[in-house]
Amino acid sequence: MRVLILVDARFALHERALVERVLVGLADEGTIAQVVLPKDRRLEEKGFDLLCEPIWYADRGLALTRHIRASQVARQVTKDSDLPVGEIDIVHVFGGSAWSMGRELARVLDAGMVFELWRAGLIDSAKSLHLDASDRALFLIPERPFETGLSRAGLGQRVHLAQWGAQVPAESASIFRPDKNSSIVLMSSGRQKEQCVVAFEGIADAIESHPQVMVFANLEVVQRADLWERVQNRKLEDRFTIIDRSEDRRDLLLRCDMMIYPDTLHEERTLLLDAMGIGMAIIAGNDECITPIQESSGISIVDRPSRSSWASKIAQALGDTQATRQAGLASREYVTKHRRVGMYITSILDAYRALVGEDEPVDEP
Repeated sequence: MRVLILVDARFALHERALVERVLVGLADEGTIAQVVLPKDRRLEEKGFDLLCEPIWYADRGLALTRHIRASQVARQVTKDSDLPVGEIDIVHVFGGSAWSMGRELARVLDAGMVFELWRAGLIDSAKSLHLDASDRALFLIPERPFETGLSRAGLGQRVHLAQWGAQVPAESASIFRPDKNSSIVLMSSGRQKEQCVVAFEGIADAIESHPQVMVFANLEVVQRADLWERVQNRKLEDRFTIIDRSEDRRDLLLRCDMMIYPDTLHEERTLLLDAMGIGMAIIAGNDECITPIQESSGISIVDRPSRSSWASKIAQALGDTQATRQAGLASREYVTKHRRVGMYITSILDAYRALVGEDEPVDEP
């Protein structure tokens, strides 16, 4: 089986690790996969660890030129002037802004099409694809709650559950070691500004009595939530580090002791799953659509986001580090049982086989 992995710029920047894991996982199962990335987005500088050179596509242009741009990609697949119809089995699209291109490319190649619906906000985009009855298409959802919206949109027959997975290292993280300074990372898209602000203020309040605690935050949340002025007001400049290009520095973030995750945008993030898999302590906003947050006994949930509620949860975790370590191990156990990368790859392959006529899609229980 041959697969094209088509990725949009935003997804490539923030979920490069997932794309790389899919490539490796498919290769391990004997499936040939080729990545297709948008050109002129400086992605060539991001250091993708790919199994072969990517194909570059033009992601900007009039809708009238989409067929031409898709045909250009199709010709690159075999480096031939004729369209390689039948040579690609599946076009798997990551990132909503690439969905229309993915649909067009799959039609040009006469291939099945798979759309990764990684956030609930893409349901309207799914409707706007206007798939034909002849299109062999599936929407992969990482969380079952997303299925309701697709069913309402009349796409219930095109849904397949494929829950994202994390890597679980052989040894768990040794968090809150007494021989080193402790560290907290605030990780967020920053799009829910008020929730990010109260989470930061809760962190600042909680660490007042813990001078050994350092704070990290990804650049997006600092910029979008205007946090640097608050850092200065709280006189935390010496204890606060901004992480630019957090996807490139994922290993650094995963060496922290605790993750504060205030987002409730109904979005899947592998960084959260990786933090669980390594055994980090996690305090998260109450996103009812993200089942790892709801089902893992190790994650401490802030039901009503306020400065005092975040401060209380964080202070409790810092005050009883033994219990916090056990909570991190509980999250690690959850990922080990339910959210490993291999499970995700198996689900993807089930979807592929269904579209090429080898099997019917079977959702995991």
